[in-house]
Amino acid sequence: MRKKLFLMALMLTVGFYVCNAAKIDGKWKTTMNDMELTFTFKVTGDTFSGSVLSQMGDMPFTNGKIKGDEYSFDIDVQGAKITHKFKLDGDVIKMTVVLPAEMAGGDAPGEMILKKVEEK
Repeated sequence: MRKKLFLMALMLTVGFYVCNAAKIDGKWKTTMNDMELTFTFKVTGDTFSGSVLSQMGDMPFTNGKIKGDEYSFDIDVQGAKITHKFKLDGDVIKMTVVLPAEMAGGDAPGEMILKKVEEK
Protein backbone atom coordinates (compact mmCIF):
# COMPACT_ATOMS: atom_id res chain seq x y z
CA MET A 1 0.00 0.00 0.00
CA ARG A 2 2.79 2.45 0.89
CA LYS A 3 4.55 1.65 -2.34
CA LYS A 4 1.42 2.47 -4.34
CA LEU A 5 0.93 5.76 -2.46
CA PHE A 6 4.57 6.68 -3.01
CA LEU A 7 4.36 5.89 -6.74
CA MET A 8 1.12 7.89 -7.06
CA ALA A 9 2.68 10.90 -5.29
CA LEU A 10 5.76 10.63 -7.50
CA MET A 11 3.65 10.49 -10.67
CA LEU A 12 1.63 13.53 -9.60
CA THR A 13 4.78 15.50 -8.82
CA VAL A 14 6.42 14.60 -12.13
CA GLY A 15 3.16 15.37 -13.95
CA PHE A 16 2.97 18.79 -12.30
CA TYR A 17 6.50 19.73 -13.44
CA VAL A 18 5.98 18.37 -16.96
CA CYS A 19 2.74 20.35 -17.31
CA ASN A 20 4.41 23.54 -16.06
CA ALA A 21 7.35 23.01 -18.42
CA ALA A 22 4.98 22.60 -21.35
CA LYS A 23 3.29 25.89 -20.39
CA ILE A 24 6.45 27.86 -21.22
CA ASP A 25 6.49 26.64 -24.83
CA GLY A 26 5.89 29.53 -27.19
CA LYS A 27 6.57 33.25 -27.37
CA TRP A 28 6.77 35.64 -24.40
CA LYS A 29 7.24 39.43 -24.45
CA THR A 30 8.67 42.02 -22.10
CA THR A 31 10.30 45.43 -22.23
CA MET A 32 13.76 46.23 -20.88
CA ASN A 33 15.15 49.77 -20.97
CA ASP A 34 12.51 50.80 -23.56
CA MET A 35 13.46 47.85 -25.80
CA GLU A 36 10.88 45.19 -26.60
CA LEU A 37 12.14 41.62 -26.17
CA THR A 38 10.42 38.48 -27.45
CA PHE A 39 11.59 35.18 -25.95
CA THR A 40 10.77 31.91 -27.73
CA PHE A 41 10.95 28.70 -25.66
CA LYS A 42 10.75 25.07 -26.79
CA VAL A 43 10.74 22.42 -24.03
CA THR A 44 12.23 18.96 -24.65
CA GLY A 45 12.26 16.75 -21.55
CA ASP A 46 14.23 18.47 -18.79
CA THR A 47 15.92 20.95 -21.13
CA PHE A 48 14.71 23.67 -23.43
CA SER A 49 15.99 25.78 -26.27
CA GLY A 50 15.05 29.04 -27.87
CA SER A 51 16.07 32.59 -28.58
CA VAL A 52 15.43 36.21 -27.73
CA LEU A 53 14.48 38.69 -30.44
CA SER A 54 15.18 42.40 -30.00
CA GLN A 55 15.86 45.43 -32.17
CA MET A 56 19.46 44.16 -32.32
CA GLY A 57 18.44 40.84 -33.91
CA ASP A 58 17.67 37.28 -32.89
CA MET A 59 20.06 35.69 -30.37
CA PRO A 60 19.80 31.96 -29.65
CA PHE A 61 20.41 30.87 -26.10
CA THR A 62 22.32 27.92 -24.75
CA ASN A 63 22.39 25.73 -21.68
CA GLY A 64 18.61 25.72 -21.17
CA LYS A 65 17.87 23.79 -17.97
CA ILE A 66 14.77 22.87 -16.01
CA LYS A 67 15.16 21.94 -12.35
CA GLY A 68 11.80 21.55 -10.64
CA ASP A 69 9.98 24.82 -11.21
CA GLU A 70 13.18 26.78 -11.91
CA TYR A 71 14.49 27.49 -15.40
CA SER A 72 17.79 28.96 -16.58
CA PHE A 73 19.61 29.68 -19.82
CA ASP A 74 22.59 31.67 -21.09
CA ILE A 75 23.00 34.20 -23.87
CA ASP A 76 26.42 35.02 -25.31
CA VAL A 77 26.80 38.77 -25.83
CA GLN A 78 30.13 39.63 -27.44
CA GLY A 79 31.87 36.78 -25.63
CA ALA A 80 30.26 37.41 -22.22
CA LYS A 81 27.85 34.78 -20.85
CA ILE A 82 24.71 36.39 -19.43
CA THR A 83 22.62 34.00 -17.34
CA HIS A 84 18.84 34.28 -17.13
CA LYS A 85 16.85 32.57 -14.38
CA PHE A 86 13.08 32.40 -14.15
CA LYS A 87 9.98 30.79 -12.73
CA LEU A 88 6.49 30.49 -14.11
CA ASP A 89 4.13 32.39 -11.79
CA GLY A 90 0.55 31.84 -12.83
CA ASP A 91 0.27 33.22 -16.35
CA VAL A 92 3.51 35.25 -16.29
CA ILE A 93 7.23 34.47 -16.18
CA LYS A 94 9.32 36.27 -13.56
CA MET A 95 12.89 36.49 -14.84
CA THR A 96 16.16 37.83 -13.40
CA VAL A 97 19.40 38.47 -15.28
CA VAL A 98 22.79 37.60 -13.78
CA LEU A 99 25.64 39.60 -15.31
CA PRO A 100 29.17 38.13 -15.44
CA ALA A 101 31.94 39.72 -13.38
CA GLU A 102 33.34 41.62 -16.36
CA MET A 103 29.97 43.36 -16.76
CA ALA A 104 29.32 43.84 -13.03
CA GLY A 105 29.35 47.63 -13.41
CA GLY A 106 26.65 47.34 -16.07
CA ASP A 107 23.01 48.12 -15.62
CA ALA A 108 21.29 44.76 -15.04
CA PRO A 109 17.53 44.92 -14.97
CA GLY A 110 15.80 43.85 -11.81
CA GLU A 111 13.02 41.38 -12.27
CA MET A 112 11.43 41.28 -15.71
CA ILE A 113 7.83 40.15 -16.16
CA LEU A 114 7.16 38.26 -19.39
CA LYS A 115 3.66 37.80 -20.77
CA LYS A 116 2.74 35.06 -23.22
CA VAL A 117 2.01 36.16 -26.77
CA GLU A 118 -1.35 34.90 -27.94
CA GLU A 119 -1.01 32.83 -31.10
CA LYS A 120 -3.40 33.87 -33.86
